[in-house]
Amino acid sequence: MQILSIVLFCVAVCVILKTLGSVNPQVKILCAILAACMVASRFLEGFSAVAGSITELFDSTGLDEDYLKIIFKSLGICYITQLGCDCCKDCGENALSSQLALVGKAALVITALPLFEAVVEIIRSLLLF
Repeated sequence: MQILSIVLFCVAVCVILKTLGSVNPQVKILCAILAACMVASRFLEGFSAVAGSITELFDSTGLDEDYLKIIFKSLGICYITQLGCDCCKDCGENALSSQLALVGKAALVITALPLFEAVVEIIRSLLLF
């Protein structure tokens, strides 16, 4: 992942959007959302290599593969929720952004529930010995 090019792209988009002050606000918001989607897609291209490394590391531990799926799903929920919250804030909808953040946190807890159950089982088995 080339972080410098991503940062420069974001700064350039911000400068362009600031200089287009007289343009319709809906057009500016649409351009900002489009730029955010482009950055996210660029990030996902580089993330596949990282995901492969994490998968190999996880396989070497002998743990259940379902836990790794939960971790990646939780990471996806975090990224998607943050993107949605930022888009809502850009549109001036702070209350909607806060509600979306709350729903994202609840979805994260629900998704991670099997991990919490596994940790409780491990603690329970350690306490019995």
